Amino acid sequence: MTDHQFKKLYEDYCDRLVTVSRLYVRDRMVAEDIVADSFVRLYRAAGSLPADVKLEAYLMTIVKNQSLNYLKSLQTHQRVEGEMGSHQDRMVQAGIRSLSSLDPQQLFASEIQRLVAGAMDTMPQMTRQVFSASRQSGKTYQEIADELGISNRRVHTEMEKALAALRLALKDYLPAWLLVLYLDHLMK
Repeated sequence: MTDHQFKKLYEDYCDRLVTVSRLYVRDRMVAEDIVADSFVRLYRAAGSLPADVKLEAYLMTIVKNQSLNYLKSLQTHQRVEGEMGSHQDRMVQAGIRSLSSLDPQQLFASEIQRLVAGAMDTMPQMTRQVFSASRQSGKTYQEIADELGISNRRVHTEMEKALAALRLALKDYLPAWLLVLYLDHLMK
């Protein structure tokens, strides 16, 4: 096939082949790409084709096969997208169920309790006893002093140590005013 014959074939059939391809792929730009690619394939194969091959029919077969391949690829892509969408839907639904059952107050309260318990475990025994008697049992400083046989001033000092340890344990977790509110709540 000469360049002149190829040019004539292109001029005569290009628009018709785009129209045919577009009927199936439903996208003019895709149809134009398929036809252009089909002409390139024909040009490359022209030297190895038998002399009696009707080039128009051969070209139409290439366009048909390329359009079919595009549609199969599109179908596979849509199926995979659907499966991915279905997986994403399941993940979103699981997230919704998980978040719906989450009680933030309970989560934060248990975390604060864990941090307070950890801080209390590291306190010296006397400091822990004073704090526990004051905040958990609701005893006054004088009652604690009498019970433990220490001065009122020592009770005050031990409470300062306990509160300092708790502030340190909770410094990254809660603002100071929340700590005070929580500790005041324990007193009641």
